[in-house]
Amino acid sequence: NMYNFVFAGGRLEQMMGTIRFVNLIIVWVLVLGILYFAVAFVCVLFQYPRFWNECAVGFSGVLFAILTVDSFSAPPGTQLSMFGWQIPARWYPWAMLVFTQVLMPNVSFIGHLVGILGAFVFSHGLLEFFMFP
Repeated sequence: NMYNFVFAGGRLEQMMGTIRFVNLIIVWVLVLGILYFAVAFVCVLFQYPRFWNECAVGFSGVLFAILTVDSFSAPPGTQLSMFGWQIPARWYPWAMLVFTQVLMPNVSFIGHLVGILGAFVFSHGLLEFFMFP
């Protein structure tokens, strides 16, 4: 996670500027909490209450959001390496989600998933209202 934060976060900060980058992180912390609640609630509606009783703490959702936005900004056709495997940049966050879940099955799947979803929300301009100019 921290490796991704240093490299992907550094590139995103250079693209956005430090103030907007910090603003985005604060907005993501709030939005990802709301998304987590929404996804867990939908799971309960579909008779899958496991995620409702799960706790997600930490910064991983924001790190997955940063990783996802960074992969979106890669030129088309870019391949990223994950332990020697070349993965298209667009699929890299999803591969990391699966890899993380397989390697550490007790980590919060939804916590990481909402990070990817939060990046989609940001990339489609839906958080622009909350961002500094």
